[in-house]
Amino acid sequence: MTPGTGTSMGARVLAALIAGVTVGNIGGNLLPVLLTDYSSRLRLSHTVAGILAAAQLLATAAVALGLARRAARPGRVRTARIGCLVAGAGFAGAGLAQAPAQLAVAHVVAGAGLGAVFAASSAGLASTHDADRASTLSVFGSTVVTAILLVVVPAVNDIAGAGAGFAVVAAGCGAAYALVGGLPDGLEACDAGAEPGPGSAPGLVLLGAVALLAATDQGAWSYAAVLGEEHVHLSSSAVSSVLAVAGICALAGIMAASLTARRFGRAPALLGCVMLEAAAKWAVGWGESTATYTVATVLWQACYLAVLVLLISAMAEIDPQGRWVAAGSGAVAVGTALGPPAVGAVLDVTSAPALGIVLALATCIAAGPLLRVARTGATITASEPPLPVSDAKPPSVPGP
Repeated sequence: MTPGTGTSMGARVLAALIAGVTVGNIGGNLLPVLLTDYSSRLRLSHTVAGILAAAQLLATAAVALGLARRAARPGRVRTARIGCLVAGAGFAGAGLAQAPAQLAVAHVVAGAGLGAVFAASSAGLASTHDADRASTLSVFGSTVVTAILLVVVPAVNDIAGAGAGFAVVAAGCGAAYALVGGLPDGLEACDAGAEPGPGSAPGLVLLGAVALLAATDQGAWSYAAVLGEEHVHLSSSAVSSVLAVAGICALAGIMAASLTARRFGRAPALLGCVMLEAAAKWAVGWGESTATYTVATVLWQACYLAVLVLLISAMAEIDPQGRWVAAGSGAVAVGTALGPPAVGAVLDVTSAPALGIVLALATCIAAGPLLRVARTGATITASEPPLPVSDAKPPSVPGP
């Protein structure tokens, strides 16, 4: 995968991308600990708490999709900073809310801000000199920061009382406000003469496939503990340990996918990851042993993040200005919002083994459009004209 002509990715740019990707995804990634906080604080039913969470996630998705075109033009830093301020205000309001109506407004405000950050930072990935490296390191760094927040937020709630965790998230948005100043802006891609790939925006079929894949992942993740405790009959502490290991191993999956793509090509790497992910999701629902549940959960999480990284880098190659990546990120947010209620409904009317089959089939259905994108990105890379002699660089050493 040949590096492009965009912004070089120094420490300041990488920090901006990690901050933007982390904040853009923070609503869904911290949902388990935040939902537990406001559910107990305001004595909300599971249904009401779930509706409020979905409102935030849908607001994020709507704004991210709506700003996809804007994020491909100059002004990303301003968009991301406004988003950080709006999201921070929303989370601060959620921590202070004393009634469900106040909490609902705060959630929607926070979600809207997150959507702006999500769109701007996702598009920024496409404007870097090497989109593959940028997406790999950004998702890796974001995963590490999110894991830290998953520990810190509930700890702060225990020390300072319910609602204090939202202050930590709001403070994180404030820190991101400073860091996103290093985001690659839309000017670099335009000045370099980069042209968007086929079509001015990704088609609805592709966006639907991305949303479907995200829905199966977020939905299954939301019920992973339920499956472990009720279907495999593990203790809550054992399930927590499995999920923690899965989160750590997902980092290895990101790096493995990058190395595999560089050696064998992005399309074969994506196909292998999607098929393994489908099999793992089936096994999570079908298997009844501790070993099966553990291995399947770890493999599934590693493959999902690997697919996400490969997809981002392919979209970035198709459209270096970032509109494809921004729109794809919005589709991920849509799937993240709709996945938990959809999976819960399937689980209510069927069984865990049947859910595993549904998840596997949905993942396979999503694979077709994703593979076409990977092949298109590879075709664009292969057809790029050689660099002028004055700009030529020594050939890179192939990976192991």
